[in-house]
Amino acid sequence: MHNPSPDFAPTPDFAGDPGQAGRGLIEWAEQLQRKAQTYRGLQHEMSQLTVTETSADGMVRVSVDAQGVPTELTLTDRARAGDPARLSAELMTCLRRAHSTLAAQVQDLVTASVPDGGDDAAARIVASYRTRFPDIPEDAPGRPARTTRRPDDDDDLSQSSYLH
Repeated sequence: MHNPSPDFAPTPDFAGDPGQAGRGLIEWAEQLQRKAQTYRGLQHEMSQLTVTETSADGMVRVSVDAQGVPTELTLTDRARAGDPARLSAELMTCLRRAHSTLAAQVQDLVTASVPDGGDDAAARIVASYRTRFPDIPEDAPGRPARTTRRPDDDDDLSQSSYLH
């Protein structure tokens, strides 16, 4: 008997000594429990991610949650007097950079959480984020200041702006 899924340890061989088969089954179940615990922890860590990107001139700041959904958009007073097309471009650039940073942070979390490069599930998580949120080329205009934080970070005062 063999489990075809590459995400799980192979099913132990139950032929032969019943005692050995029982020990093999217990060990296999323990491996599955450890893997489930690892992925529960990874899911929790990923759900806490928040990424903030700021335009080079500081006029625009965009934050996204762990799913890439914008959670904050802050514009300075200078944005009111600016060119609407430029402002729109800055907003989209910050959003794309936040997404790219999010994908990198997810990859870092997966690498840290899943030992030895993990398995197909870990690779699929990273690939999903990298597909949805590709890297921004280094020659893209104005690399922004980056902030990655968890929502419970008390030292971060970025949420104190009155312009949301």
